[in-house]
Amino acid sequence: MSDDTRAAQKATPSLTATQLLLARRAPLHASLSPDGGLLALTTSSIAAGTEVETVAFTLVDVATGDERAVPGAGADDRIGVWSPDGCTLAVLTEREGTMALSVVPSGDASGAGARLLSGAAHVVGPPVWSPDGCTIAVPCRRGEVIDRSRPYRWTRPIPVFDGLGPLEDPPQIRLVDVATGRGRWVTDDGWRWGMPRWSPDGTRLAAVASLDPTGRQVGQFLRIIDVDPAGSSDEPHAPDVPGGRTLVATWLADGRLVVLIGEPRDRPSGTEARIVVIDGDDVGVVPLQGGVRLLGDVYGDNPAELADSYETVVLPVSGSSVIVRTGSRGRMGIARLDVDSGAVEVLVDGDRCASPIAATGDLLVFTTQSCERPVELAAVPLVGDRSERQLTSCSAGSPTSVVGRRFVVADPSLSNERQAAAGFELDAWFLRDVDAGDGPLPTVLVVHGGPQFAYGESFNLDVHALCAAGFGVLYTNPRGSTGWGDAFAHAVHSDWADGPTQDVLAVVDHAIAEGWVDGARLGVTGNSYGGYLSAWLSATTDRFRAAVIENPVTDLVSMWGTSDIGLGFFAAQFGGPPRDRMEVYVAQSPLHQAHRSATPSLFVVGEVDRRCPPAQAWAMHRVLVSVGTPSEVLVLPGSSHEGSTYGPPAGRFAHDAALVEWMTRWVGVG
Repeated sequence: MSDDTRAAQKATPSLTATQLLLARRAPLHASLSPDGGLLALTTSSIAAGTEVETVAFTLVDVATGDERAVPGAGADDRIGVWSPDGCTLAVLTEREGTMALSVVPSGDASGAGARLLSGAAHVVGPPVWSPDGCTIAVPCRRGEVIDRSRPYRWTRPIPVFDGLGPLEDPPQIRLVDVATGRGRWVTDDGWRWGMPRWSPDGTRLAAVASLDPTGRQVGQFLRIIDVDPAGSSDEPHAPDVPGGRTLVATWLADGRLVVLIGEPRDRPSGTEARIVVIDGDDVGVVPLQGGVRLLGDVYGDNPAELADSYETVVLPVSGSSVIVRTGSRGRMGIARLDVDSGAVEVLVDGDRCASPIAATGDLLVFTTQSCERPVELAAVPLVGDRSERQLTSCSAGSPTSVVGRRFVVADPSLSNERQAAAGFELDAWFLRDVDAGDGPLPTVLVVHGGPQFAYGESFNLDVHALCAAGFGVLYTNPRGSTGWGDAFAHAVHSDWADGPTQDVLAVVDHAIAEGWVDGARLGVTGNSYGGYLSAWLSATTDRFRAAVIENPVTDLVSMWGTSDIGLGFFAAQFGGPPRDRMEVYVAQSPLHQAHRSATPSLFVVGEVDRRCPPAQAWAMHRVLVSVGTPSEVLVLPGSSHEGSTYGPPAGRFAHDAALVEWMTRWVGVG
């Protein structure tokens, strides 16, 4: 345990590791001034021993790291974005329970020059300045809300989307004149609009449309909006590029549009991201050199939303080059990509997860974290000396007493010959407190969600809470995970259960053989797909003394019809809807194995989870109780699918406390 941690816990012995970690500031948003001198930074923290979350809005001097309050900013200001000339911040501010938009001169210490832009109300995303600084594009709701205390009718295939709420008022793109404050809509339909990006000449907007009101198209889609200075705009048009699970666009100085498509919808679910370049009517795929993989979604469990944001995973720099986020085998890095040649220059790598935030001149600002260290912001020159500098000290004094060991295990489903040919290995991590000794330790296996995501060098509060309580923690990237290529990611299709079970148990057995893990004292936990596999393992093996099953899938058939993403997602995962693949859906549903379970299980559900509805957990809990297996349900009020990470503080604390208590009760420590 670090000296800072010992001092903190001695001073406040009742505080848990989770409380101490959440008391440190987590970066939520950042905007770099055009000259690269100042970073407008938004962070959040929860005061130790309370459930009060505080948002701070500050300026960081990039050269010195000095931090100060934003001149003229008020207590309700949340995030700020620099104007092209660096003289003004466009600021989102909370007014009467909704977000408004104001402009604040950066040199005005009094705040008297701050001006509310009346043309933007119900703002739901960061503002984007036009190149000339005269107009701001911003996604806003229209304020059309159904009175749900009265009978109403509905046409969309789903009424709500997880984390977003009811869908009758999807955000549209609004243009606001900075001088007059007047605004006008440039989209007006049933799609959800976001991430507007101005072309260099200010005549077009690239934006992302999602949540097709008919439900027939799944994912995010690129749209181009022609902007008429006179006040009228044509209907948005769709370039000839596929949609994706996520989609991020940026313009080059010559007017070409670079688009990163995560998990393209014209390929099987889980397919690697690709980059295309749009030049007029021509669309070309960029052939990446050197086997680089893009996007690199590596799951964490901490409130530093900036490190998980897709907004800036592609950034223009100069000429035909862009900054892109890369990812492979549980790590994320940053590279400079020439979209004409496909040449790749690695800028940030190593045993960590990094994500680009801003690039201007010869400077790159990015987030950096590892399984041992929380998220901070750093900078590196794009030319000359590549020495990195840490810009923030958000986690100074945090309990970072966990040490990690990365190791590799052969995929047990492949022979040695096939293993060598396919190149599949299972990347895995074992973490423990520095004072826990070398083991063997009672250990909790943590399974990631997705299934097409990954674990690795990302900071995880659950892991640190378990390690602080005396447990070892083990996690891996079984088949279906990203970072190993398409064949590995696709290997989970129609095989959510048996194949991944082989993989995670092979990693468990390896760690036991190495003497790190006490094989007689094992627990298992996970969220979403991780909840699914935890439920499956708890019912089909006797390897685990306890399970904490968070927001799980237990009945694949009902998930197809009740999850907000059910129809498209599960058909892609299992080769069709239940009516065509009923045997597969039923055979791989933990609910139908639950009567065999003797594993004490704690289910954790977000009360307003629309991704994996709470009924999934309640159904399996009911079966366990009926056969006499210890089972409880922890309900997190007001929490969506990721509520234990980003939801109300009470739920975050309750989740980690329950996780540690349940494992301590049934697995034991010491």
